[in-house]
Amino acid sequence: MRYLTLAVVSFLVFLAVTAITVRHDERLEPILYDYVAANFHDDTSARNAVAAVLLNYRMYDTLLEALILLTAIIGMLQFLPGSRDDGGGGGNE
Repeated sequence: MRYLTLAVVSFLVFLAVTAITVRHDERLEPILYDYVAANFHDDTSARNAVAAVLLNYRMYDTLLEALILLTAIIGMLQFLPGSRDDGGGGGNE
């Protein structure tokens, strides 16, 4: 019964979000698109606009995401139980 209730609630939330999204009809002017299309060669010296966006404009975003992932992995390794060699040798063996 609990799974049925969860499925129905999830489906209702999906329908509500879909209805809100469909009725929202705001059109924004593509300011960023126009800037990148006009200035990507001067900013990045790349010949291709897609390569300029992926390699130059998103570089810091990608590096920071990798740093956050590395920090999370190091943090989880500190808290997960495992076979750590503490080098003591004086334990109960």
